[in-house]
Amino acid sequence: MPPVPISYCRLDLSGRPPSGYAPRLREFFGKAFDDELRAELYDADGRPLYEYPRIQFKVIESTAVLMGIAEGADILRRHWPEIDVSKLGNEQFRVGDVEFETRDAEIASYAEPVEYRFVTAWLALNQRNFRAYVDSFSTRFRKDELSRILVGNCLGLAKSLGIRFPDRVDADGRQLTSIKLTIDGQGMIGFVGKFKVNLKLPEHLGLGKSVWRGFGAVEKSPG
Repeated sequence: MPPVPISYCRLDLSGRPPSGYAPRLREFFGKAFDDELRAELYDADGRPLYEYPRIQFKVIESTAVLMGIAEGADILRRHWPEIDVSKLGNEQFRVGDVEFETRDAEIASYAEPVEYRFVTAWLALNQRNFRAYVDSFSTRFRKDELSRILVGNCLGLAKSLGIRFPDRVDADGRQLTSIKLTIDGQGMIGFVGKFKVNLKLPEHLGLGKSVWRGFGAVEKSPG
């Protein structure tokens, strides 16, 4: 299975940005290559060409991360020299060290489950499964539903990237816990914590809804 190119731009910030900072990050970087993004990642009507976002913006603790996957990796690599990150800071925080790298990452199935954790909230529920989740008084149903959605998220991103797993994908979301979020003025449910899936996933790859703006970023659990 061929590797997937991924570009990472990491900016260390002197202070922790406020919640919801990722959209501002998108606005800042977007000014440098909006035309390129629209030409290569959107159709003539402005709809995404790919189900899984190729450019993702996220804030993880005190680090701003700009991530390009597959076609997005090449866009970031070509336009990175044009970006003046010194303009990104403000009176609350400023940009320190900046790191940019492009590497080939593997998204592949394993025989045994791997433990990961969500470092930003996972938005798992859509209009269809939200009602079934909140109306259920069965803890087992809720945990099974989260595990099922995890599998669906992983299969969805694989399909969009042209990846086929030779083995069945299984996930275990029983350790996840729910948190309340306010996004664009609306109350939502997100999930944080550890989960297991028999896949190798690149660091900070997003799963679920709104991954372009930083939600659902995963990393391998330290144990």
